[in-house]
Amino acid sequence: MKKNDIVSTGTCVKARRFSAAGRGEAPPKRRSRGFEFARAIAVFGFLFVSPLFAAPYIEYLYPAGTQQGKTIEITLGGRSLDGAREVWVSGEGVTGEVLEVNLPTPEQIREAQKRDEVAAQTARLRLTIAPNAKTGVRDLRIMAKEGLSNRFRFEVGNLTEVSEEEPNSVFASAQTLPALPLVVNGQIKNADRDFFRFQARAGQRLVIEVKGRAIKPYLADAVPGWFQPRIALYNSAGDLIAEEDDFRSDPDPVMFFTVPADGDYVLEIWDALSRGRDDLVYRVKIGEFPYVTDIFPLGGPLGSKQQRIVARGVNLPGEKAGWRIDLPSRKTGIIPAGFKLKSGAETNQRPFEVSDLPEVMEREPNNAQRQAQRVTAPVIVNGRIDKPGDADMFAFEAKAGDKLVFDVMARRLGSPLDAKITLGPQRALGKFITADDVKDERFGLITHHADPRLAHTFEQDGTYTITIEDTQGKGGPEYAYRLSVSPQQPDFELRVMPDNLSVPAGGNVVVQLKAIRIDGYTGPIRLHTEGLPPGFDLAGAEVRAGKNQTVLTLAAPLDAPPGVYKPRFWAEAEIDGKVVKHNVSAAEELMQAFFYYHTVPVEQGYLVVTPANPFRVEVMRPADAGPLELVLDKEVEIPVRIIRNPQAIAALQRSQAAAAQAGGKKPAKQGQNKDKAKTSAKPQTKQQSAKQQAKQQQGKQTQQTTIARLPIRVTATRGGKGMVVEAAVIASTATEGVIRVRCTNAAMVGQEGVFIVEGTMRPRGAKISSLAPALPFKVLPAEGDAPVVLARDPNDPTQKKKFKNKK
Repeated sequence: MKKNDIVSTGTCVKARRFSAAGRGEAPPKRRSRGFEFARAIAVFGFLFVSPLFAAPYIEYLYPAGTQQGKTIEITLGGRSLDGAREVWVSGEGVTGEVLEVNLPTPEQIREAQKRDEVAAQTARLRLTIAPNAKTGVRDLRIMAKEGLSNRFRFEVGNLTEVSEEEPNSVFASAQTLPALPLVVNGQIKNADRDFFRFQARAGQRLVIEVKGRAIKPYLADAVPGWFQPRIALYNSAGDLIAEEDDFRSDPDPVMFFTVPADGDYVLEIWDALSRGRDDLVYRVKIGEFPYVTDIFPLGGPLGSKQQRIVARGVNLPGEKAGWRIDLPSRKTGIIPAGFKLKSGAETNQRPFEVSDLPEVMEREPNNAQRQAQRVTAPVIVNGRIDKPGDADMFAFEAKAGDKLVFDVMARRLGSPLDAKITLGPQRALGKFITADDVKDERFGLITHHADPRLAHTFEQDGTYTITIEDTQGKGGPEYAYRLSVSPQQPDFELRVMPDNLSVPAGGNVVVQLKAIRIDGYTGPIRLHTEGLPPGFDLAGAEVRAGKNQTVLTLAAPLDAPPGVYKPRFWAEAEIDGKVVKHNVSAAEELMQAFFYYHTVPVEQGYLVVTPANPFRVEVMRPADAGPLELVLDKEVEIPVRIIRNPQAIAALQRSQAAAAQAGGKKPAKQGQNKDKAKTSAKPQTKQQSAKQQAKQQQGKQTQQTTIARLPIRVTATRGGKGMVVEAAVIASTATEGVIRVRCTNAAMVGQEGVFIVEGTMRPRGAKISSLAPALPFKVLPAEGDAPVVLARDPNDPTQKKKFKNKK
């Protein structure tokens, strides 16, 4: 390689420029698609030009909810909002429109670029809520130039709503609220504190419920990674009455207050860590409304009719209130359980599990081995740790070779119980076997996983015991649990990310799969999709044996009609000789505190198909060639081809020229009088106008020439640590190039993975990306080293988990 062939060098990435048409092979002949492309632009309204930050992203909404039958304007803060034109809200009865998008200033853009970020910006939306719109939380998204945004939570309520009005940062300037009940919307900016004054009557049992983390579960760039609201209540003289900063394990506080006398009371809310930022948005519900603090039991059997549930809380019909509900007959899982009073008022909802196992109730006394309650697996025991220091023990029979799983559902169902389980007796097992906190990745919104799970294979027949207690020695009627004792049932769940895929016609988009393996299933899982037009293809749609995640690509055909689709994903795996199929949830991956990631399912995933890119990338190897073989420390070539789309390039040139022309006209700044801005402009002479037009035309021609001559850089990404990649930079006069890859990480020998081959063109101020289908690879030992078997099944003793090169 010649010295001048290197155009950029990073830690592990190099680039080669090709000035000739590859190997002399003529590119395949293509039918002109000018009419179809122009029609797609006209119908769909935008050209797919990816910025440095891909899809639009919503950071916050304010206010984050409103009342039925209202029309409001809200502020949306986020990134990559350019061209926002549609508002999408899940469910029926809520419509919206984009009123304005405020672009970041050049200074904001420069500052963001210094931090390798996309500059933040805001938009104004108008939402109209029908009088009969169902109350509850909706998913709100926007459609912008770069595709569909992430979802953000927006609540529809049935109470009067008011918004915070500054100044209200001290007790003396507390904002006066109208009559209760109501909802207050606010933001904690500049580390301030918000005070609100309201009137209450003696004897009222008020509930003050705050939603902060419930609106935005995680903060990516702050510790501990969420908004931590704190509230305090004062009398009219300023004396502190009560203070709360959470509700059990939920960071959002709830306060219960019996009003001692008629008069004014003042509520204060602030961030417990004294932070202030635009996305610290809250909703405070204040009133004498029914509120359920806990229920029992926490679940019931599938198809149960008139299942009795006892609820505790405030403003209920009695200290304990009982309701009966019919449970689903086909689908197990967690459902929301809420209740309606005779007055018509509805309570809040509590999580309730529906299971297909037999169920029994715990019976006291069962604190010691001689009192142990006998149960027969499989079974779910509904119980409580009734008082501090309580322990519940259950006895069961097991035979040699039985594989049983003991699982507690408590914290995952809203119980404050921090459970620990102990398997005994010691004389039969040789020791007590305990389990405490076990993370369940299906519950992405839980940060303290306090539910235990224990799997055990019994070596001999006998009577055994399982004991449950609170690790902190606490207890009470709210410390409920569901203890499952059942044979191992290997299974899986699968998540598809992101939930807002965007792909150009004829292009590919990266799809991430995350497998949640249950009860020891380690085999492969295959993904399928439905609900898309013919021609869409998933490349490498399998989570390999022993792996929990993978990356693949979804290809759209060149004639795919631009639009928004709702694909349905499902997966299958062979478990114990049977084919098991499950629906697959689309999910969003949320970052917490710079480091932690959480996968949270969404109600509906989307795929946006945009018009064709100005170019496509192809890997020049047969589709049935199998994985690319990488011998350790040996360079391997990946031949690639660029197929340009002249119509798309021309459309891009026109789009950028129009944007440049529009950018020359400086609009009035936000908040400035537009009429004044117009009248202040000096009239131009004919000579000045002609010079300006000539200058614009010259700039337009220069820009078109520049775009046509831009090189395309093609590289291979996501290979893993230790992959040295030499990218190909293909000149405008060339069509082919070669990526060179070398694996230097000996720990990867025997491993498999995929490369994402990506081509990028960078017109001024933009980044256009095009992907080839995912390219699988496997890493082999260096020449002369002992051969290895690819690690597929970690439970197979004939296959190795780790490999070492032997010289």
